[in-house]
Amino acid sequence: MKTFISFFFCICFTLFSYSQTEALNQFDESNKKDGKWIVYLNKNWREVKDSSKATYYRYTFYNHGRDVYPMGPCGKNGWKLESIANTTQTGGLKLLDGEYKWFDKKGRIFSIHILKNGDYISCKEFYPSGLIHQHFNYTKKWGDLPHNWCISVYDKKGNFKKEYYVE
Repeated sequence: MKTFISFFFCICFTLFSYSQTEALNQFDESNKKDGKWIVYLNKNWREVKDSSKATYYRYTFYNHGRDVYPMGPCGKNGWKLESIANTTQTGGLKLLDGEYKWFDKKGRIFSIHILKNGDYISCKEFYPSGLIHQHFNYTKKWGDLPHNWCISVYDKKGNFKKEYYVE
């Protein structure tokens, strides 16, 4: 009986592990990216195709070739990154998990990114004055659509202008 239970556990674990890796980096019938994908980033958060040239990684979701959770401009020349992160390393790569602040050359806050276990939670971008410009809230959904999110836009005085949803 112990052998059967051990065998059953091993088979279930193998199938579960396979199904987890099966769900990443898939293509649809038109050979377009579809589903959850790993995105590799260099030290300035610019996407790189070769994981050996990456420092970080995160996840995104593609809907038939369209990146549903794109990353805005980060890490321009001379910018500084500060983080409060729960660093998890896999093969030398750091999974983005925590709060990350980008400051421009003049030391002004440009953006704050919050990720949990590699998935985007939110991103706030700021005007040079330090007032909020845009808030990308990936947890605020419209209806039952699985991969939509909310953008709140503010004027240069920090006043709320409008909100809309992206799918």
